[in-house]
Amino acid sequence: MALATPKAELIGVFMESLAYGVYLMVFSQCMFVLRKRQSRPSDYLVGTAISLFIFITAHVAVDILRNIQAFTKDEAEPNYPTIYYGTFDTWQNILKTSMYVAVTLVSDAFILYRSFIVWGRNYLISAFPFLLFIADIAMGVLLVYTLSRVVPGENVFADALSVRVKIFYSITLAMNVICTLLIAVKILKIQKAVTSFAKSGGEQVSRLVPIIVESGSVYSALLVVMIGTCASGSPAMFIVLNSISPIIGIVFSSVIVRVGLGVSHGDSHRANGTISSSRNVQWMTRVGPRLPNSEPPIYAAPFPYGGVQISLQQTVHTHADTLPDDIENGVSSSHTKDSFLALSV
Repeated sequence: MALATPKAELIGVFMESLAYGVYLMVFSQCMFVLRKRQSRPSDYLVGTAISLFIFITAHVAVDILRNIQAFTKDEAEPNYPTIYYGTFDTWQNILKTSMYVAVTLVSDAFILYRSFIVWGRNYLISAFPFLLFIADIAMGVLLVYTLSRVVPGENVFADALSVRVKIFYSITLAMNVICTLLIAVKILKIQKAVTSFAKSGGEQVSRLVPIIVESGSVYSALLVVMIGTCASGSPAMFIVLNSISPIIGIVFSSVIVRVGLGVSHGDSHRANGTISSSRNVQWMTRVGPRLPNSEPPIYAAPFPYGGVQISLQQTVHTHADTLPDDIENGVSSSHTKDSFLALSV
C-alpha cells in the first residue's frame, strides 16, 4: 500500500512532537550551561540557541495546527485531508516553510562561524563555505516566494518548486559537509597532538563520539535522507521534513552545551587562533625526591594553524620512604594537581 500524503504528514508531526520533547530537555540544559559558566558566553552561542528555540517552537505549533485543520475542519468533505495538504499557498504552509528555512539558515550560520573560529579565524578557509551560505539564503527566500505562487493541483515533485527545493537542500548539504569536514579535521589534529602526551590504546571509539557530535555530521546525514526522498517523489519526504527541525535543534544545542562547558572547540571569546579542550592524561612517575607540591613542567610542541590550549590533569603518586606512618599503614599518598599544556606554533 502506497504511503499517502495525509498519512505521511500525520506520522511526520508525531515524530516531530517526540523529537521536540527531547529538544526541550537539551535546550534547557543548554541554557543552564550558558547561564552558569564563569565567563560571559559568546553572543553567537546564546543567539543561536534562542533563535533556534523560537523558530523550532513556531514550526511545531504550525504543524500541529495544520494537522488539526486537515482532519477536523471539514469532516463532511470526502478526502478532505488530501485536498487540504494539496493546497500549498495557505498562510500556514508558507509560515511553516519560512520557519524551516529560518532554522536551516541559523544552523548553517552557526556551523559556518564555528568552523571559522576553530580554524583560527582563517578567512581563506571559510571563503567558499561563506559563498555557499549566501547562495543558501537566496534560494531559501526564492523557495518561500515560489511556494506562495503554487496553484492547487500542481505536482510539487515535478514543478519549479521541486527544483528549487532540491537546489536549496543541495547547497545546504554541500556547505554542511565542507564545514563538518573542516571541524572534524581540526579536532583530529588536536586529539593527535594531545595523545602524544598520553598513554594510547582503547580510545579510538571514544574519540569518534565528540567528533560526530561537534562536527554536526548528524545534520548532514539527515540532509542526504531529505534529498533522497525528495528526488524519489515519495511522500515520505514530509515525514523527514516535519521532524528535521527539532532534530537540528538537538544536534546544535548539544554542540553549544559542549562548547559552553569548555570541553569542545569554537568559543569566540578565546584568544585568536586558540581552542580549548580538556582531556585526562595518565603520567608515569617514579620514586624520587621530587616534592608533590612542586610545579609541573610546561611542555611545548609545534601545532599548525594557530595555538591550542589544552587543560590536563596530572596525578602524581609518591612513595615516601621517610614517612614511617605511611609505610606501616601500607598507604601511598596521592596528590592531584592541574597542569597546563601549551601547544603553539
